[in-house]
Amino acid sequence: MSVKVGIPEALLYHEFGSLWLDFFQNIGVPVALSGKTNKQILDRGMSLAIDESCIPLKVYLGHVESLLTTCSHIFVPRIAQYYPDNHLCAKLAGLPDIVQNTFRLANEKLLSPNIENSSATTIVKAVHTICQPLGLSDFTGHQAYRQAVKQWKNTIPIQSGHPAKAKIAIIGHSYIIKDVFFNSDIENFFKSQEVEIIISSDLPNKRIYEEAKAFQQDIYWQLSMKIAGAAQYFCGQDDIAGVIIVSSFGCGPDSLVNEYLEHHIFKPSNKPHMVLTIDEHTGNAGLITRVEAFWDMVARRLKLEGKLPSDGLS
Repeated sequence: MSVKVGIPEALLYHEFGSLWLDFFQNIGVPVALSGKTNKQILDRGMSLAIDESCIPLKVYLGHVESLLTTCSHIFVPRIAQYYPDNHLCAKLAGLPDIVQNTFRLANEKLLSPNIENSSATTIVKAVHTICQPLGLSDFTGHQAYRQAVKQWKNTIPIQSGHPAKAKIAIIGHSYIIKDVFFNSDIENFFKSQEVEIIISSDLPNKRIYEEAKAFQQDIYWQLSMKIAGAAQYFCGQDDIAGVIIVSSFGCGPDSLVNEYLEHHIFKPSNKPHMVLTIDEHTGNAGLITRVEAFWDMVARRLKLEGKLPSDGLS
């Protein structure tokens, strides 16, 4: 089999996907993506994962399996930390072990650089871990990495610019809110209501972490810090009519952080908000019913405040 690196389009792909794709393009290695999440990928992941796994991990295993027969290597980085003083969920730090044990992969088939932090030493070792099995020099790898990082950091979030009656913020882990399988029905509903959706990735990371500094001593998990920062920012914006948190059932950090946000951010701000918890059994009809009810409540509030005309209460 010719060299081709498979990258699952799940979990941290939604944080770093463009960086990874640029890196492999820069070193001249073909890449195959697993594609968007669908029911088949979810079902296969459910059959592969242990019952206690959260749905994003189950989905990830389904994505990995779809790549095994067509790719010579699977890219599964071990990322424990990339922002000072906070750590990623244990499932992300242990992801290569989970994948290897699930599929009994040979060591040479798994590209699993260890990202303990963003130090120069860590990056040198990580690049070597990728390049050595592919038969590439570390020098080539480092040049490709520097170029990819420069491109990635220069990426500016693009606002939609479409006219809208109101704006609703949707926050949560990027691997949930940016996965169309979980979020497309919510997006389609708000589009039908001419409501603009804003998500945390529409904001620069620097701004999110600045907003989250007030909670740094209380929140251990880095991705939870991003959620807290986004919640703090959106609750301070007058043009945001309401906030929806999309959370994963079985996620330990979410179960704690959602309660924390309720007491420290949402109640003081008086911003309309709702938590949607999803799992593999969540039905679209029930999900949209809750979203419709939330929008009806928000729209009535906007009408009373004179920010929405009467015909906006459909």
